[in-house]
Amino acid sequence: MQNHKTICARIMRLAGRCRTEVIITSADSALTRFANNVISQNVSNTSTDISVRLMDRGRMTRFSLNQFSEVALKTAFAAALASLKTQKKDPLLLPFSSSVPISASKNLFFPGTAALPPDERAARISLLIKKCKKSGATAYGTYENGAVATTVANNIGVNAFYKESYAVYGVTVRDKDGFGWAEELASDATQIDFARVDRIAMEKARLSRNPRTIKPGRYTVILEPAAAADLMFYLGIYGFGAQFCQEGQSFVAGRLGEKVMSSEITIEDNALDGPSAGMPFDYEGQPRKKVTLIDRGVARAIVHDRKTAALARTTTTGHALPMPNTSGPIPMNLSLAKGSTSMDEMIKSTKKGILITNFHYSNLLKPLTVEITGMTRNGTFMIENGRVTYPVKNMRFTESAVDAFNMVESVGDKPETYLSWGRVSSPALKIRGFNFSSATEF
Repeated sequence: MQNHKTICARIMRLAGRCRTEVIITSADSALTRFANNVISQNVSNTSTDISVRLMDRGRMTRFSLNQFSEVALKTAFAAALASLKTQKKDPLLLPFSSSVPISASKNLFFPGTAALPPDERAARISLLIKKCKKSGATAYGTYENGAVATTVANNIGVNAFYKESYAVYGVTVRDKDGFGWAEELASDATQIDFARVDRIAMEKARLSRNPRTIKPGRYTVILEPAAAADLMFYLGIYGFGAQFCQEGQSFVAGRLGEKVMSSEITIEDNALDGPSAGMPFDYEGQPRKKVTLIDRGVARAIVHDRKTAALARTTTTGHALPMPNTSGPIPMNLSLAKGSTSMDEMIKSTKKGILITNFHYSNLLKPLTVEITGMTRNGTFMIENGRVTYPVKNMRFTESAVDAFNMVESVGDKPETYLSWGRVSSPALKIRGFNFSSATEF
């Protein structure tokens, strides 16, 4: 992982008196893939990406590169300074941000996880393969680890740096025509319960054998945390960003202070602590704030960058994305507050419904209502009279995430965290009237 201080010093020296902002992102990642009970791939990647913006009297230009030698930077700067002179003045262009104190977030960097060697990944996977071979099942999946470092700096005082590590162990098991899945994410690989992941995936695969076809329609569903987090991901992108609200494209536009979801739902964005913690500043170098988006069903707030905050005559919440972007600010550390209902209690209270492990190929249909279509996957089961009775063939759903969160009856007591665009943490959800538009043989 490259020395960000050295790169920044070179850039600021070349910039001279020209107002300059730099964003540096370095990533080291390594992955071991397995399929058909065999380790099939072992890869690693190291990259450093640099984005530089130059500003002068209402004009702005930008360049990016992944080389940081003196020659590469000088060549890029020469072209950028020439380009800057030809740009039109933008009366709405915001100056670069000033330095603001940034609160410390919890430590999410563990050197052993960042540098986890391939033989350790292989040894862990081999234990699963051995168990699957013994039971007549087949294992597929990945074990990935790495680290990401980010610097946001400018030559009027901003100089923010953050580093985190991660490990993700994801397993799919096939047992005849049954499939099961489980995954766990951690900043510290030693905190992953590998045996639990293996056990869940293998058990779901066994229970999924000989699935039955059921008719499309509206059913009570119990979404396990991964499936619920999938809906949360879309709500975060299209529901709670200030630009979408200001353009009238969000379901909370003009509805702050109103009840928009079930009273069981409380959602916050919190990079500083909690299950979805992460980088404590945004890509303008501003501190991320903890924002309660939904409080017991009531829309309370949206997230801002400096541009949307200026339009709304408020202050940024520290949710800017790298420039240029067309989406505006986005919450990237979402968590749905846990409830007090266990999965067993949800099942026991269900007369007829469907238990869903996760969703697959989810895609947005209508941004305003966050209508999504996708398919169930890796363990879908019928619930009858408080018991899981038989596996169900995968089905396509077409449902508004807003409507679904309005129909939540109970919230689980054990959240799980997943990587998507940022982090999303969610417990299980019991939802009535969830729409399955068609059956499928997949």
